[in-house]
Amino acid sequence: MLPFVHRITKYDPADRDQHGHYIGVEEPTSDHGAVESAYLQAVAAFAAATGVDHLAIREPQISGVAHFGLEPTVEDHGLGGLFPPDLSGFHDGAEVSLSVGLELVRAMLRDNGAWCRLEVEDTFAVHVGWD
Repeated sequence: MLPFVHRITKYDPADRDQHGHYIGVEEPTSDHGAVESAYLQAVAAFAAATGVDHLAIREPQISGVAHFGLEPTVEDHGLGGLFPPDLSGFHDGAEVSLSVGLELVRAMLRDNGAWCRLEVEDTFAVHVGWD
C-alpha cells in the first residue's frame, strides 16, 4: 500500500457520480497542450519528491482490432522512438527511465493505443484512467 495517493485530473470532483465516473461536460479529448503538460509536470514532481528516476512497466497493453478509446490509434501506438519496432522492452516488469515513463504517460493521455501502469513497488505508481 502506498503511503499517499493523489488523483490528478482536470475534472471538477463535483462532476463525478457515486462510482467516481466523470459525468460533466468537459471535453474528454482535450488532454493536449497546457493540460497535458500539467499532468506530466505533476507526475515528474511526485517522482522527484519520492526520489524515483526509473519505473517498472506493469500490465502493458496494445490496442488490437478493437479499440475503445476516444481518439484514433496511431501507427506505432505512441511507442515509436521509445522501444524498438518489435516492442521488445515493452513488457511486464521492464524498467524504463523516468523520461521514457513520462512519454508513456503522454501516449496514454493521447489514447495512442498503448497502456500500462508504471510503478516502483511500495513507493510510486502512475495509472492513467479512461476519463
